[in-house]
Amino acid sequence: MPNALVSGVSRGLGVHLCRALRAAGYRVLGVGLSPSPRGDHVDDYRVVDLREPLADDLFAAEDVDVLVGNAGVYLDDPRSGYGDLFSLTPEDLRDTFEVNLFGTARLVLRYAPGMLARGSGRIVCVSSGMGRLQDADGASFAYRSSKLAANSLVLSVARHFAAAPGDLASFAYCPGWIRTGMGTPHAPGEPAPAADDLVRLLGVPAARSNGRFFRGLGELGWDTRGPMVPETG
Repeated sequence: MPNALVSGVSRGLGVHLCRALRAAGYRVLGVGLSPSPRGDHVDDYRVVDLREPLADDLFAAEDVDVLVGNAGVYLDDPRSGYGDLFSLTPEDLRDTFEVNLFGTARLVLRYAPGMLARGSGRIVCVSSGMGRLQDADGASFAYRSSKLAANSLVLSVARHFAAAPGDLASFAYCPGWIRTGMGTPHAPGEPAPAADDLVRLLGVPAARSNGRFFRGLGELGWDTRGPMVPETG
């Protein structure tokens, strides 16, 4: 049974991702801030603060076949009354990057080498269309720029994977605006179908998923066309 490690499994999309992965035959390893995951959607759970260095023994005996960087924060959300760029505090900017970028990067740096050594694996960053330069505006700078940086991490990993033999893919996934604590109850989409779509994408051949940015089952794409995203007619 393959292992899938998911961050941010205590609530929201993370809960649905774990359920979808288990239904697809994965053994789910979860990390989060809650003392317990408050449900039976994970097979093994560890309390992890992604703002801190990872413990050396974190799932050290496990081969991680799929890594889903799902944990994230949206501290400068204008829907909660936050102003524009010039009201952003350095503390909120720092905390946003600690979770949305550095936390994801810590997991990637820990588990991607094993995938390369085995010649198989998937790394997925739960991102956002707001993390594209063409969608930048005067609000939500911390969130937008952290997702842009995470997207760059995905592409960097994808290039290493493309140069290695085996079945390896790294891609970004935007679930869209869904009803979670971050998305608010007013969002038009449900989290369960978004989670199901991400799990389906894990089965897409690496040649068609590595270095891509998806929304649902379709390709959202990056800001500009490049060698990882060919031109389409």
